[in-house]
This record gives sequence, structure tokens and C-alpha cells, in this order.
Amino acid sequence: MAPLDSEALIREHLDGNPDAKRAALHDTEYAADVHRVRTVLAHLDRHLVDEDMTEEARRRVESRLVADLLGTDEANDRMGERTRMVAQVMETGVIRIPIPLTW
Repeated sequence: MAPLDSEALIREHLDGNPDAKRAALHDTEYAADVHRVRTVLAHLDRHLVDEDMTEEARRRVESRLVADLLGTDEANDRMGERTRMVAQVMETGVIRIPIPLTW
């Protein structure tokens, strides 16, 4: 059996989820998650082929895994917090340092 194109599965997920696509482009942690999922899918597909799963079953399993692992709630929260912090700096012109500096 030919291996599935894990990149196509991820692209399909990102194309169907604009928030996920934006996070993949602008959130470094989410981009790293996408890379890890791509690696996991390649290994998973090889193992599923070894277990004689049909291509259709492999595609269903791997598509569900992509959807589960690439949820965007945390990435969206991080991006929202960063946006608020940048807006605060722009409004006040002051960058707040969370800990006191000592010399």
C-alpha cells in the first residue's frame, strides 16, 4: 500500500479552519505542533500499513488525529494575549517589565 500524504491531510485541515491556518503562520508554538503532527502521521501511517489497514481506514484515523491534535484554542488564546499586550504598549507608549530590575 502506498503511504498517505500527511502534508495533504494537514493542509486540508488548515484550509478548513482559518483560525488554525492563521495560528500555523503566526504562532511559533502552534507551528511546532504542526511539524510534530506531520512527523507523527508519517510514523503512524507506516505502522497502520504494517497492520494491513485499508487506505480509507488509515485516512479516517489520521484525519481525526490531525483534528484532535491541531485544535487551536490555546494558540488563539496566546495570540489574543499578545495582541492585547501590543495594543497596551501602543496606547501607553510604556513597556511594563514584570519584575523589578536591580543593579
